[in-house]
Amino acid sequence: MFLADVDWPKQRSEPYRLLFPLGTLLAVVGIGVWIPYAIWPAAIGYPGQGHAVIQIQGFLMSFIFGFLTTMLPKVMGVRPLGPLAYAAFPICLIAIAISALAGAPALAQGFHLALLANFLAFAIARFPQRKQQPPPPFVFIAAALGADVIGTVLKLGAVLGYFGGPAFRAGALLQYQAFPLLLILGVGGFLLPKLFAQGPIDPRALAAGAPSLRGQLALCLALLASYGVEIGGLFTEGTAGLRIAYALRAAVFAWFMAKEIRIQKTPGKLPPYLRAARISLWVMAVGLVMPILRPQYMLAWEHVIFLSGFMRLTLSIAIRVLASHAGRMEVLGLHARPVRIYGMLIVLSMMTRIATEIWPARHAFHLAVAAGLALFAIRMWARLFLPLVRVFPAR
Repeated sequence: MFLADVDWPKQRSEPYRLLFPLGTLLAVVGIGVWIPYAIWPAAIGYPGQGHAVIQIQGFLMSFIFGFLTTMLPKVMGVRPLGPLAYAAFPICLIAIAISALAGAPALAQGFHLALLANFLAFAIARFPQRKQQPPPPFVFIAAALGADVIGTVLKLGAVLGYFGGPAFRAGALLQYQAFPLLLILGVGGFLLPKLFAQGPIDPRALAAGAPSLRGQLALCLALLASYGVEIGGLFTEGTAGLRIAYALRAAVFAWFMAKEIRIQKTPGKLPPYLRAARISLWVMAVGLVMPILRPQYMLAWEHVIFLSGFMRLTLSIAIRVLASHAGRMEVLGLHARPVRIYGMLIVLSMMTRIATEIWPARHAFHLAVAAGLALFAIRMWARLFLPLVRVFPAR
C-alpha cells in the first residue's frame, strides 16, 4: 500500500528525497565501523579501507548525486531521471557499502563504476535536450567525474592485479581528493555566491553572473596539474612533489575563495547554515596549506579537509536543498544553537582524529571517540533537518 501511494514521477524529479536519507545512513555505517574495532580489534580487523570507501563512495556520493540529479534537470530544462536510472542509484550505493564491509574491494569498485556510468548516461542523454547552456563552473563537475572514472579504473585494476601499488594510490588520490574538491569548485563556483548574497534562487537563472569559461578552464587545468604532480611524486623519494602539489592546490583554492566566492565580502550576519558553510571553506583552506608545512601528518590533514570541510559543507548545502524544496525557507534562520553544537562536535571529532596521528598511543580508542563525536553530530543534523524530505510545498 505504501509504495502504491508514492508519487513516483515527483520522487524521480527530486531524487535527493531518497538519496539524502540513504547517505545519512551510510555515514553512520562508515563512521561507526571504528567503534567495534576499538572493542574487538583482533576480531574485526583494521577497517580503514572499508571506512574510506563507505564515506566517500557511499555517504558523499549519495548527497552529491542526490543534489546533482535534482538540480541539473531544473538548471538545463531537461527531463528528470527515468525509473531504471532512479532505482540504480540506491542499488549501487548500498552494494558499494556491503562490498566494502564484506572485504570485497573489487566488487565495491565495480559497483562504483556502475554508479558513475548511470549518472554519465543520464547526463549525456539529456545534454542534447538542454534548453540553456550549463554555467561555466560546470567544467569542474565534468573534470571531477573524469577524475573519478580514471581513479576507479586504476583502483579496480590494482585490486585485480593488473596494476601495481602506485596505481592504487593514484586511484585513491583521484577518487578521495580530486573528485570532491573539483566538485566543490564546480557547484560552489556558481551556487555559493548566490547563497551568500541571500537572495532568492531561480534554478533556471543560475548561470547568470557566472565567471568566464576561459578562467574556469585555466583554474581547472591548474588544479588537475596539482594531482599530476602528486601522482608523479609517488615514484620518487621525499616530499617535494607532495609539497608542490599542495602549494598549487592551495593557490587555486585561495583564488576560488577570494575571486569566485568573494568570501572576504560575505555579510557578517548570515543564517546558521551559511555560517557553517563559510567556516567549512576556511577549514578546507587550512587543510590544503598544512601538508606543505607538515607533510609527515598527511593523513591527519586529509581528515581536516574531509570532516570539517567536505562533510560539514555537504550537510550545510543539504539544509538549503531540504528547506527550499519543502517550501520551508523559514527553517534556514532557525536552530542556530543546535547548528553551532553539531558543528563543534565535528570540529572535536576532527581534532581527536588528528591526535591519533600525532600522538598514536591508544590509537583505536581515539578513533572510536572521534567516531562517536561525528555520529552524534550527524544524529543532531538528521533530527533537525532530514524530516523535510517528507515535506512538499503547499500548492
